[in-house]
Amino acid sequence: MQLSHYLKSYPFKDQPGSLLLFSTKHASKILISEETFQAIEKGTISDSDASLLKELGMIVPDAADEKQSMLHYMDDINKNNSLLKLTVVLNLDCNFACPYCFEEGMKGKLYLLDSTEKLLIEFIKKRLANNKERLLIDFYGGEPMLSFDRMKSISEALVSYSEQQGVSFCSGMVTNGSLFTRKKAEELVKLGLQNIKITIDGPPEIHNKSRPFKSGAKSFDIIIDNIKKTCDIVKISIGGNYRQDNYKKFVMLLDYLLEEGLGPDKIHSVKFDPIMDLPSDSGRRIGLKNECGSCNEPWVINADSFLREEILKRGWFTPKPAPMACMIESKDSYVVNFDGKIYKCPTLNGKKEFEVGDLENGIKDYTDSYNLGLWKDSECLECRYLPLCFGGCRYMTFLKDGNVKNKDCKKKFFDAALETMLLQDIKYS
Repeated sequence: MQLSHYLKSYPFKDQPGSLLLFSTKHASKILISEETFQAIEKGTISDSDASLLKELGMIVPDAADEKQSMLHYMDDINKNNSLLKLTVVLNLDCNFACPYCFEEGMKGKLYLLDSTEKLLIEFIKKRLANNKERLLIDFYGGEPMLSFDRMKSISEALVSYSEQQGVSFCSGMVTNGSLFTRKKAEELVKLGLQNIKITIDGPPEIHNKSRPFKSGAKSFDIIIDNIKKTCDIVKISIGGNYRQDNYKKFVMLLDYLLEEGLGPDKIHSVKFDPIMDLPSDSGRRIGLKNECGSCNEPWVINADSFLREEILKRGWFTPKPAPMACMIESKDSYVVNFDGKIYKCPTLNGKKEFEVGDLENGIKDYTDSYNLGLWKDSECLECRYLPLCFGGCRYMTFLKDGNVKNKDCKKKFFDAALETMLLQDIKYS
């Protein structure tokens, strides 16, 4: 047996003479002695230790074969996937006026129509016929709650059909939270809504400037009130978008949530992300001072570690490092726009060159348009972070280059941040 190629090891300072091992392929971690690690390298490891490390994916029969097998990693996942997942863009309208919105150039009174809903239901029925056992719909916008009745009618149709076919159905939603009242939440929960993500951009003074109503009115208090009134019937995750000049103030939001009784028992998870730079007409980033153009930027790495620590030490769940491929690589994940056009990424929605079909005519080959499998080369196969990255985010590449021909390599980020993330998870587990 050999050490897995997709393995990171770090000295564990709290226990001198110990190493922290982390499998990037299996998201497993373990503390072992330096002597045990040396025994693995020499091939003298005990059978009991070998059995455990093999189960964790940290030792393999042949590391070279392991690297080659990664070429088929997503093929194997797609082959065994029983889930059909659709992000349905109900509209491109919004009651907020967020200055950093990446949809700004597309917004308008643009709503999914009856005819499109009918095509959507038929499209789903056809895809479910391909041995799918589970159906997940994520409602998206614009602001999806502006299409409340449409959300209900789609859900009603899918609940009925799923029950007939013995398929498990649930839905989620990304919303600004301002219209998510108790009454409406109860209606949607009865129709399969299980979780929502609400964005809060820091404490009131920051959020109300960053996410005001179109009228200019403040939105923070309304959102908090809605969360309090609905968190007992639906899983609520809180996201937030920070800038280089304000991320440290997001700690004030965390303390405020605790003071208002919205602790880990009421909020399912918390995760904050940097605001991405806006694209110009050419697709390339504009280059705003405090926005993010790459996760490898030093300030982003510092902000991520800082905020993650503050979230965890207050008891909330936040995502752990784990294998994660872009939904582009998932064969049965699609974004359906309000007009019935189909895409593979929400952030590339509405861009003509990234259409992969439509509800009426089905899916066409998108291998070239999305540069599918761009990570299948020697450079990525050699990288120990491959299972955590798979070539990175197409949208970030689009911002940088105006196309998706190149990778969004995250090696610098993981070199700087992964050990800290693992130590945080151990500390607060």
